Amino acid sequence: MLSIIVTIAIVALVCKADKPNIVFIIADDLGWDDVSFHGSDQILTPNIDLLAYSGVTLGRYYSHAICTPSRSALLTGKYSYKIGMQGYPPLTMSDDRGIPMDLKLLPQYFKDIGYSTQLIGKWHVGASRAEYLPTNRGFDSHFGHRGGYMDYYEYTYEELWSIGHVSGMTLFRNLTPAWDVEGYITDVYTDHAVSVIKNHDTSSPLFLMVAHNAPHSANDGALLQAPPEIVRQMRHVESPERRIFAAMMKKLDDSVGNIVKALHDKGIIHNTIVTFISDNGGMSYGQFNNFASNYPFRGIKLTPYEGGIRVAGLLWSTNLNNTSHYWDGYMHVTDWLPTLLSAAGVKPPPDIDGIDHWKNINSNLPSERQTMFEIDDTSEYASAIYGDYKLVTGDVDKGYGIHQGNNLTGIIGKPPSYVKAILDSTMYRVLDSIGLTFNTANLSLRNNTTIKCDVSSVPLCHPSKETSCLFNIKEDPCETRDLSATYPDLVLRMQAQLEQEVKKTIFRKGPVFRDPLSAPSRFNYTWDVWVK
Repeated sequence: MLSIIVTIAIVALVCKADKPNIVFIIADDLGWDDVSFHGSDQILTPNIDLLAYSGVTLGRYYSHAICTPSRSALLTGKYSYKIGMQGYPPLTMSDDRGIPMDLKLLPQYFKDIGYSTQLIGKWHVGASRAEYLPTNRGFDSHFGHRGGYMDYYEYTYEELWSIGHVSGMTLFRNLTPAWDVEGYITDVYTDHAVSVIKNHDTSSPLFLMVAHNAPHSANDGALLQAPPEIVRQMRHVESPERRIFAAMMKKLDDSVGNIVKALHDKGIIHNTIVTFISDNGGMSYGQFNNFASNYPFRGIKLTPYEGGIRVAGLLWSTNLNNTSHYWDGYMHVTDWLPTLLSAAGVKPPPDIDGIDHWKNINSNLPSERQTMFEIDDTSEYASAIYGDYKLVTGDVDKGYGIHQGNNLTGIIGKPPSYVKAILDSTMYRVLDSIGLTFNTANLSLRNNTTIKCDVSSVPLCHPSKETSCLFNIKEDPCETRDLSATYPDLVLRMQAQLEQEVKKTIFRKGPVFRDPLSAPSRFNYTWDVWVK
């Protein structure tokens, strides 16, 4: 009997060891044009770029248009509107809402198969009740902020109530406010991630999610924050605000390099999958403006246009077979759950919207996804993608739904050397040390991911509750030419398809109620659990 038990234990350990470690890095409100592998000469992101060039760039990766919906979809594999987590505004700290407790989340799947599950950074899918918190939803530990954003140095989060601004500290170590922490939050999260990797017990595989605050804006009093010495390094950036944003991106890119280096130093890099995504498009205008740029795409965060939902994405591993280092197939944020489970050798659950793309990305096969939906019943807009076409309908803010960000990309003098940035990066040294030395001649891969459009003097179609706009997003990714009059039958078919999806919507709680019971003054000036 004892020998049987020992044999079972050994088999379990071998199965665990065979499973890949997964490090999932999320940027917050990162614009399409805010990474240099998409063509930016102004903001250089060599570590992120080298992950893309030596891994697989996801050329048509889509998310939901807002923070809470995209993260809810990531964790559940379901469209946010089917679980009541859609819409604007996203979760506030005074909002008693969270991912429904009857849904199994991504870390719970990994925990079931023996993974150590760690979350660093942003949660933003429920914090009013203890049962909504990460450590009750599958994560072994959480060090980070529970809400949508915070001050980069003081870790405070502020809401505007009828009585005025209400503020409290929002950085927690599991269930305890992290009053002892000091430093720039991007560095703080990076150091913690490096420590988690360094101290990881390799008898179990690791699932580590690093959900950065960067480059989301902070509180209204200081929207953009970065170390002054880094800001000074960005003097080639013409816009003063964009200069600070560039420094925020520099710290984010450094973080990615340091996390990958920690995997190398630990000796687990060859058995690790790394992903990097943005949760949605950037904000070039309006509330929470972080001076990101989605140019040349149309629209920003909070819109169903490409600038709001088509975002940066990549997948990296030393074991990928996709030698083109590029995948042009459709992928949606809901697809990560089944794709990563498949990579870990687990059959994905059947009752989700996500599609398993592991084999397709790995072997550069066509995507099995043909449709994607964006439905926001609070803002009263919706979109459907079917094949090459996108239909946009409803009430989309015209100020948000135009081409923005080109005015932010000005450069004073000569831009910094892209090749030098690549050669000086941490990621370049890591690749060199594991025998994957990157030849700078391969920077031509950048051409695959750079979008160019002529958006000058183009009258744009703006939908309404009575009219729709139809775009061919393969030929016209910047959504300049309305084809609804050309293909009226296609419009009718896509409208019917969209109406069927709208019927599946679970209406979220609303309007937002600033519950006085959530006031930080009741909890030693922290945004803590307030519904008992």
